[in-house]
This record gives sequence, C-alpha cells and structure tokens, in this order.
Amino acid sequence: MSAPILIHLLARRRFKRIRWAAMDFLVDAERRNRRRIRMEDWILLLLRCLAILLIGLMVARPFIKPAGAAALWAGTRQTERIFVLDDSLSMAYESTEQTPFALAKSAVRRILADIRRETPDDTVTILRMSAPDTPIESGTYLDTQNTEELLSRLEALTPTQRAIDADIVVAGIAEVLQRSPGTTNAAVYIISDFQRKDWVDRERDDDRQQDDTGSTSVFAPLQDWSRDDRGLHLMLINVAPDAPVNRAVTEVHIRGGKLVAGTTGTIQAKVANFSEHLIDNLELQLSVGHFVQPSKTIRQLAAQQAVSVDLEAEFPQAGSEAVRVELPADALAADDARYAVADVADAIHVLIVNGEPSSDSFDDEVTYLITALGPEGEVFSGVRTTIVDEAQLEEVNLASHHVVVLANVYRVSEPAVESLERFVRRGGGLLVFLGDQVDPDLYNAALYRGGEGLLPAELSQQVRAPGASHLIITDRLHPAMRGLSREGDPLGIGQIPFFEYFACTPIVDDGPGADELEDFGAAPEHVSPIANVVARFDDADEHPAIIERSFGQGQVVLVTSAVDKEWHLWPDHPTFLPVIMELVRHCASHGNAARDYWVGDTIEVSIDPAEFEPDAVLRTPNYPNDREIGLTATPAEDGRGLNFVWENAKTSGIYRLVLNRREGGQRVRLIAVNIDPREGDLLGADEDELTKAAGDLPLTYVDGIDDLTGADGEARFEMWRACLFAALGILMTEQCLGWWWGRRK
Repeated sequence: MSAPILIHLLARRRFKRIRWAAMDFLVDAERRNRRRIRMEDWILLLLRCLAILLIGLMVARPFIKPAGAAALWAGTRQTERIFVLDDSLSMAYESTEQTPFALAKSAVRRILADIRRETPDDTVTILRMSAPDTPIESGTYLDTQNTEELLSRLEALTPTQRAIDADIVVAGIAEVLQRSPGTTNAAVYIISDFQRKDWVDRERDDDRQQDDTGSTSVFAPLQDWSRDDRGLHLMLINVAPDAPVNRAVTEVHIRGGKLVAGTTGTIQAKVANFSEHLIDNLELQLSVGHFVQPSKTIRQLAAQQAVSVDLEAEFPQAGSEAVRVELPADALAADDARYAVADVADAIHVLIVNGEPSSDSFDDEVTYLITALGPEGEVFSGVRTTIVDEAQLEEVNLASHHVVVLANVYRVSEPAVESLERFVRRGGGLLVFLGDQVDPDLYNAALYRGGEGLLPAELSQQVRAPGASHLIITDRLHPAMRGLSREGDPLGIGQIPFFEYFACTPIVDDGPGADELEDFGAAPEHVSPIANVVARFDDADEHPAIIERSFGQGQVVLVTSAVDKEWHLWPDHPTFLPVIMELVRHCASHGNAARDYWVGDTIEVSIDPAEFEPDAVLRTPNYPNDREIGLTATPAEDGRGLNFVWENAKTSGIYRLVLNRREGGQRVRLIAVNIDPREGDLLGADEDELTKAAGDLPLTYVDGIDDLTGADGEARFEMWRACLFAALGILMTEQCLGWWWGRRK
C-alpha cells in the first residue's frame, strides 16, 4: 500500500529557485492591490445588506412620534413648542364624524402627551387664531399639574364666529417668539382647515411683508425670525372635512327709500352655494320683528354660485325692527341667517323752507311741491310736511325731521348752516331747489365752501335757454329715475321744457388740471367726480340738472332749477309727482342705512348729548342668558356729540342699546352684527400651495389626524416612504460602484 508514496518521494525532482525581476514585480503589485480590492468588496457587501434591511423596514412600516421628530429638528437644544389653534367659524362645520375643531383639539392632546413623555424639558405655548396676541398658555413645562390645567383649558375652548386674518396670526406667532430672546429653537404646529381665502387667495396691500423674490408671503415674519441663526420648523396639520357642502345668506339690504308704517318694503338677500353640487328648492324665510313673512323658494342654485332674491315685507308699526333672513340649517348653521335693522317711521317728516311765500297759492313757491308730496285721496302718501320761512329755519329742531327742502331760499344764515350740516352728517337728507331768489355767491360762501360744505356743486351764473332745454337722465339706476329712464323715454320726461337754471361745477377729486375746470363737461378723464350727476340738460354746455353727494351719513340733492312753474313746466307733467316723491324718499333713506357690523368689529353708536344721557346698557343676542353690559359714552373724535363703543361683539344677531332720554323714558337702538360672508367658503388650500407659501422654511404637512394616529392610538409619523427612496438610492449606488470597480479590475 505504501509503494505509490515511496515511488513518489524517490522520483520527486529537485527544483532550483531562481529570482526573476519581472515575476517579483507582479507579486508586489498583487500584494498592494489585495487590500483595496478587499475594501471595495466589503463596501459592496455593506450596501447590498443595507438595501435589504431598508426593504424589510419599508414592509414593516416604521414610524417616529411627533415629539421625537421635533427633537430631530431641534437637536439636543431645548425647543419652544407653539401650538396655533384655528377657532374660526368654519372649524364648527358638523360633518358625519367630529367637527374640525374637535379634531384639532384631539391632535393637540396627543402631541402633548408625546412631548411630555419624550422631551419633557421643552416648553409649550398655545395660541388661538382669533386672539394670537393673547396666549392660553405661554412657556409652560408639562409637569403633572401644568398638564392637567392646560388640558382643562383646551377642553373648554369652542369655535368662535369670527373669521381669521392669516397675516395677523403669523405676525402674532412671530411676536410670541420675539418676546423670548433666549429662544433659539422652535417648533410651530398650525392646526387649521386652511381655507384658501385666508392662506392663498387673501387680499394683499402695500404694508404686508415680501419675501426675497419680491412676492408677498404670509409666512414672511417667521422667515425673518429664523434667519437670525435660529432653528424653526413648521408643522401644518390640516383637519378640513372632505368635500364640505355649505350654503349661506351672505348679504341683506333694505331697498328703496324710507320705510313707513303700514306700507311694504323690499328686502334684498343674497344666497351663495359654496359646494360643488346643484341645490334644488331652497326655501328662504324672512322675519320682521316677531312677524314671519311669506317665504320664497329658490328653484335652483348652481355650484359655487350666488343669487340675489327680493323679498316683500310688511312693516305694520313704527320703530326699529329687526330683520332676519334665514335658510334651513345645514352643517354650518351659523351662516344660514343674516340680520339687518329697519328704522320704520310713522311718516317721512319733511321740513320745507319756503323762499318765496305768497297768499296766492299759484304764486307760492312750494304749492306744487306740497301737492306732489301729499296728493289728495284716501291713501296716505307716507309723507308729512311742515312749512317754515327762511327766518324760522334757525329755530326749528331738525332732529324731528327726515328731510329738509330749501325751495328758492335767498340765503342761509350761519347758525342755520351749522344746524343743517349737523343734521345731514348724522343721516338726514337735504333737497335744494334753486330759483330767482337765490344769491349764488352767498350759497357758495355758506353752503359750498370750496367743496367742504353741503352743496355738491359750485354755483355760477343763471342760464336762460335760447329756446328750451330738456332733461337727459345720466344715471338710469338712480332710485328716483329707475322707473322713468327706460329706453325710448315712454313717459316723456325728456319732453319737458326748461327755460332757466343755474350753471354749476360739480365737485371733483383733486388732481392735475382740477383747478382749471370751468364746467362739468370740461372734466378730464383722469378726474373722477365726487358728486353724481343724475340728470343734465341737453343744451350745448350740457349743464347739470340734478346732482347728489353723500355728506357724513346723509345725502344732499341739488336741483339747479326751481320747484314751481316759474322756470319750467314740469309740474304739469305726470312724472313730476313720482320724481319728487322718490327724491324725498331717497334723501330720507340714508339716515337709516345702518352700518353692517361683522363679528369681531368694534360697535360704535353716536348720540346727541342734548337728547340722551351718557349712560346706557347693551343687551347681546343671548340676553337674558347674558347679563346687561353697562356703557358710558365718550366724546367723538370730531368733537361733535358722544359715542358708545363696544369692542367685544362675539356673536351674530341683534344687539340692543338701551338709551336714557333726558326728558324721561328710554329708547332702544338696534344694531345688526353678522358673520363675515366669506367665512362660509370652505374651499381649502392644498399641500403644494401651503409649501410654496412657506418658502424656504422647513415644513411638514399632515393631512388629517389619521396620519398622526397609529393602531395604538398614539401620534406617529410613518417612515416607509423614506425607507423606499433610501433603498432605491442605495441599490443604484451599489450598481454604479460595482460597474466602475469591475471595469477597473
């Protein structure tokens, strides 16, 4: 058995080793590259193993919690965590699940629990968008007692009826950060439904900040704060409902002239459909005081459309009446009703100042005027007239009248001018007819005063038409002309001959060439008139015939001709009565055009200190559940009268200001407060739009609380997408390195 081995050993040849330079070179080269090749193999092996690991993690769907994510943003430094909670009206939308506001509070609670567990040294500040400058909590550590108190305050929060201004909200966040100079690391959680009107399509003005590209950015204040070597991260949590459906009453106006008891009036309401679906048979209900008026049905309202509806209403009694227009309640019930205040008079009280009285009624200046305002018959015209002469004007208490008519008055004394200006500024109406008794220089000095007085135009010389001039209506939508200005002039108002009238120059804005204007026809295009020319004459110079302007809260109308038949034949024409009546009603209506207050506005009511005491009480729409609020009037800024001011109008509805008369008794002033009509538009901004608005700020966008909540109910951020992208990147890197190193080998 050992023979083969012995033969091999005996027959083995003895080799002689000879060193060869070329072979030594190859051996040395192999020895030098061995370590590099081994390192490259280890790198490729590591990349392949890491790719397999990431694919496994992607399948397992790992996550990190918000507090842990915030810690990654902030490093090891202490972080100021600011929660900004949207409490506007839209957050009260009642969907099939929870309201957006309830979801927002739930998200805050869960994130707070994780912060307390994982980064307990961080401080917490909570803001509401309705009052971003007044934190609910500021710089609070989440120990046991503080956490319980904070959660209790959070639970007590409810949505308001206010709209938000995103610029004010972000500026408030920046101000909170600036209050703590030691804060160098912050995480801001904004929890909202992110309505487009607030965050994307908001109105812009020159005072808003701009980013580096020159465009206005809502997040500009935070960008400025983060540039000063500070760490800031935004987390936008969108809790908007899916495909919200909402319709709302967005406007309510009282049309026509002064409302008179026993007559009907027109209430114009605007209804908007903020959804993407057609709405059929939408019933609109009107109430005046405690009286429910007949409803009206809107047959169809298209998606994202609005329609105006005229509602006829009866006003059975004099006094202030609350007007309410409402729709059937939907998921956002607060904007389904809108309010207005109607000041109903027993009659329109007109004070007529007769500038040319006469014992002969046909020669008296105001005979035709009185006849037009109070025609004979069984039906009451709604107008009661009081006639005085020029000397008596100073002694009359104008507060008991709605309109003052100056009919061919020679001059108006200085005390009377002051009284008239006060009367019109507070909402009264002034109707001025000229005539042969009028001194234009005295009128310009007392009533025009370079455009600062009552008159809407500066008077010049008296014009006598060579033949006859006729009216041309220039404002066909004016309340006094709406029914007479149809195409073709079927009622013949343009056929009335006018023989004399005054030339005048209506008020125009200050601008280049304004001081060179000689008449209305010479006004350059870039000068827009403050006065509105309702009608003019058809003479060569196109002299104005009827001009109006607003003065304070009231209205002034100037007719450049007379009111009797001395300068024209208008009283013989059937259009005289309706035009005169509508001019008076138009002048009277402006005193009752109550301001449209929105929730959050400051209510301001002016009173005459000669008539009312400076102390009053205010009753909110929730009275008597809410207590009366005592108010004390303060002097007005212009020094004329007193003002009651209330800065806390939280709820829409009718507020009642109970005034005490100096003569005894009380008077109730009604105030309508409504919701911002844009708040019902629930269309939200998407992630791309919000990311673009944030600019270069680090941002995390979370759509809904489902992405914040795992099966165990704890907040989390899933990382599977990051694992997928990382695995793809590693596999591509491994392939490139393998190809490059293999080629070199």
